[in-house]
Amino acid sequence: MLFVEPEEGIKPIIDFIRESRKFLYINCYLIDSKEVILEVEKTVKRGVDVKIIVDGRPYQSGNAGVEIDDLKKTGASVKTAPARFEKPDVFDHAKYMVTGKRYEIGTPNLTDAGFTKNREYFIIAGQRNILKGVLKLFESDWENSKFDSRPEGLIISPGSENDIAAIIGQEGPVFIETEEMGDDPPVLKALSDKGRKLRIILPSSVSPNDLKNVNTLKKNGVAVKFMPASELYMHAKMIAGRHHAFIGSENFSDSSLNKNREVGLRIEKWSLRRKLRKRFRNDWKMASRNTGNK
Repeated sequence: MLFVEPEEGIKPIIDFIRESRKFLYINCYLIDSKEVILEVEKTVKRGVDVKIIVDGRPYQSGNAGVEIDDLKKTGASVKTAPARFEKPDVFDHAKYMVTGKRYEIGTPNLTDAGFTKNREYFIIAGQRNILKGVLKLFESDWENSKFDSRPEGLIISPGSENDIAAIIGQEGPVFIETEEMGDDPPVLKALSDKGRKLRIILPSSVSPNDLKNVNTLKKNGVAVKFMPASELYMHAKMIAGRHHAFIGSENFSDSSLNKNREVGLRIEKWSLRRKLRKRFRNDWKMASRNTGNK
């Protein structure tokens, strides 16, 4: 199932955690929702094996240590990401959970804002090859070992640059919601090449560097709008096209695609792609041509 935030709230996430029986593995960049932390504690008390990976030093955040301490108090086993994702300007930016039967993959951190203020998307499903791939990924990062299994449809960084560029470059119109315009040359080229067949929504707080890239894209015919903060914060990373869609943690930056730990899904199912396109059209109506007020 595809969930859209903030409309659907945190309940689907709590239900997912609650359904775990043997194990619950979580890799999430930020976790500070009191509801999530309380449910994790209850899950540990049920005898479920709960393991959590978080980024050790999230960008512009000074409370990572507090976050980790709160998670450890639940009784769960907690680790920071492998050292290769804890370098300057490199992060474990993934946002996923996996149990023995289902996985959750998407754009929201497990924070209050992710389910009350932000535009976010996530999928809860049990497709067997994806389930196995996500489980192997978590286990390899937990043990800090090599991961070399990439099942069809699971888009993982480092190494997602070509996948993302290909989804953008698919035939026909493409709609994108993204928190950042990014700096990755192959992706920027794919965006530019779409020209008039591409529409993008960014947050109104987009950076000056991103605005430079926006202006370049506009010169090539790309239509761009900005979501006012008074409506919601555009934290999503979503691509919706005629043949393929994508949601995940990847931004359009070189670091996100080629250095970070990121996880996303390529979506083929027609009903899910239709839901994403419909949500985009509604958001396009709310968004502004300018970064200021509507």
